[in-house]
Amino acid sequence: MELDFAKIDIKDLIPHREPFLLLDRLEQYDRNEGLTAVKAVSRGDPWFVGHFPNFPIMPGVLVTEALAQTCAAFISLESLNSAESSSASEKQSYILLRSDMRFPKAVLPGHLLNLSVKLSERTSAFDLYTTRAQQNGVICARGTLTVAAMPTDRL
Repeated sequence: MELDFAKIDIKDLIPHREPFLLLDRLEQYDRNEGLTAVKAVSRGDPWFVGHFPNFPIMPGVLVTEALAQTCAAFISLESLNSAESSSASEKQSYILLRSDMRFPKAVLPGHLLNLSVKLSERTSAFDLYTTRAQQNGVICARGTLTVAAMPTDRL
C-alpha cells in the first residue's frame, strides 16, 4: 500500500515524544510485511554528551528502541488499515517484550540511521520482527524484537 508519508505525523501513530521520539520519518510501508524509517543521528542528540565525550556513539539500547518504535509505527499503520481497527480514540501502548540484538558496528553522529522491521510472526498476544539498522549501507544492528500492543488503560 502506498502512503503519503508527508501527510502522516509519527506522533499520531506512536505515543513517544521528544527527547525520546527516535524516528524522524517513515520511508516505506508494506502492509502485512514491514516498515522502514529513518533517524537522523545528530551530534546534538542528548546521549552523546556522556556516551562518549571523545568518541560519540549511539547506545545500543537506543538503537534497539528506535527499531521498537518502528515496530510500533508498523502496528499502528496495520491497525489503521484493518477492518477490525479499534476506535481512533483508544490509546495504545507498545511494549517491547523481548529483544535479541547484535551490534556489529557503532552508530555515529552525522549520518542517517535507516531502520527496517519485517513481520516474522503474528499471534493474538504479540508480533515477532526481524530488524536491521544501517548507516551508509553498513549494518550497525540486527536481530529480533517481540512487541505487543494493548490499550493503555489495561496496563
